[in-house]
Amino acid sequence: MKLKWKESTPLTVGVEWEFQILDRNTLQPKDVFENIYDQLEPALVPFIHKEVYQSMLEIVSPPCENEKEAINLFEEIFENLKPLTEKENIHLIGLGTLFIKNINSTQINISPRYKLFAEEFQEILKDFYIYGIHIHIGIPSPDWAIRTFNNLVLYAPLLLALSANSIFYRGINTGIHSYRMVLFEKLPRAELPRQFKNYEEFQEIFQNLLKTKVIENIKDIWWHIRPRPDFGTIEIRVFDSLWDLERLKLLIKLVRAIALYSEKYQDDILPPEILNQNWWWAKRYSLDADFIDKNGRKALKQVAFDLIYKLADLGILKKLNYSVGEFTKFLRKPSPAKELLFKSKAVGLEKVIKMGAVV
Repeated sequence: MKLKWKESTPLTVGVEWEFQILDRNTLQPKDVFENIYDQLEPALVPFIHKEVYQSMLEIVSPPCENEKEAINLFEEIFENLKPLTEKENIHLIGLGTLFIKNINSTQINISPRYKLFAEEFQEILKDFYIYGIHIHIGIPSPDWAIRTFNNLVLYAPLLLALSANSIFYRGINTGIHSYRMVLFEKLPRAELPRQFKNYEEFQEIFQNLLKTKVIENIKDIWWHIRPRPDFGTIEIRVFDSLWDLERLKLLIKLVRAIALYSEKYQDDILPPEILNQNWWWAKRYSLDADFIDKNGRKALKQVAFDLIYKLADLGILKKLNYSVGEFTKFLRKPSPAKELLFKSKAVGLEKVIKMGAVV
């Protein structure tokens, strides 16, 4: 059975953004998703989705033409959610993990899919307070898609490093800049995938998993970069949840630029062992990580600057009306993980958590 690629509009953007629902006074997880959902204004209902826990909420955008349209939509949704969050005395927190030690466990949402998760994953799912952002980029053909996939797998450490903020977990400084990924990778098929020679090779892997009933559909492959033939997108799942719309806009711009570059170009195909080493360094050190390519070991920041200037030299940034400076601005800042670590020492962890509130 051929896995048909759905033709889509190039470089459209879809965002799935997970938030933790915390009590404003105690900063404890609050199981009020159903209560919130029942009170939503009709215009908000299509954007608000349930997640595994009742103390989680996901906001999902429709396909947007570009990052500006997506960010404007999120700003409008946050503004419309404010009265409800004030009424319920909750914050929606955009951090990659639950930072504070939780007193009580939260309840799993009632749905056949989540019940199956609870049965299969047992204790893992009882300690799984993680929150991320997924970005879909529209790609019209399978050949373009697999080049985009391969390039995004290669640069996944950089994408993670720019969003990594989950250094705390349940009151503990883990020392791991994206501890969310350490927890997520306890699940099967939750990993940085290898790169593929062509679309047919990916298709063969997918069909084997489907035929052996390891998965029911593409949604059961939890790779950090995932082709979505059913949508005609590449889904980038590496990002820790964020509270900063400016940083989210930058990340969308970067993946769109890599996707446009991939229309014609593909960078290194690296052995899985090297890909995984680069990935570990990014999880551990974020923007202070190292990176190995065919020319040897170097600083991840150097890889990032080289990529940005290459995209500029090829005219990719100009085609998208982006500038070199907007990317290098973020590369010269500390990673979110380091920023939060510094601030926690200055003002305390509770104030840091409140800084992560989008409403």
